Amino acid sequence: MPLDPDRLAARIARDIEPGSYVNLGIGRPTKVADHLPAELGVVLHTENGMLGMGPAAAGDEIDPDLTNAGKVPVTELPG
Repeated sequence: MPLDPDRLAARIARDIEPGSYVNLGIGRPTKVADHLPAELGVVLHTENGMLGMGPAAAGDEIDPDLTNAGKVPVTELPG
């Protein structure tokens, strides 16, 4: 039975070392951002050049200029 994509993303997030710089790539790997606690200090880079990507954006958080390489709205972390 295949693993649920959110469970897989959460499992991958647990393996990322604090303070790492990570390029998640496009597609399902982008879900990893939704499972990384901010206090880990992990810096995410998107395939389209954004450095400091946060979790997926929703509602009032959506900024059309902030997307991952799959054109999904994301948040931007301070820094």
